[in-house]
Amino acid sequence: MRCSCCFFCCVSLHACLWGLAVSALLTWFCRRGLGYDWRIFCGRPARIWALIRYFAHLVAEMLKAGLMVMKIIYAHPKRITPKLVWFRTPLQTDRHKALLSDSITLTAGTITVRAEGGRMLVHALDAPLAEGIENSSFQQRLERMEASQWSK
Repeated sequence: MRCSCCFFCCVSLHACLWGLAVSALLTWFCRRGLGYDWRIFCGRPARIWALIRYFAHLVAEMLKAGLMVMKIIYAHPKRITPKLVWFRTPLQTDRHKALLSDSITLTAGTITVRAEGGRMLVHALDAPLAEGIENSSFQQRLERMEASQWSK
């Protein structure tokens, strides 16, 4: 079976079984060797639904930011003004802080340079990309998740 997204991609039972075996081995290693706790995916369906909604929002924001970065680069490449911004996040758990940091980094044009305590340093490709980062939609959603079902 050919995949339409690339030239030489094929799916076979052999490849699926190898993928399943490697995934199981990595999961076992992360739980036993690194002490990871997978309870985040267990429990109430509301937790799983909140994660699905968050990641759907993340993908939409990644697409919007990608288009915005393309516009910045192609429309006025000589006027790009990079900016570093420190901001404080009210998120309490390390899991949510890491998720916020990763979400900022995955969004085109921004990179989380440093995260310490409740503060984050973000590099933005252009100054408009840094506007409102301290109260972004990612942070608002994570605050709601942290305040409601995640703390229970």
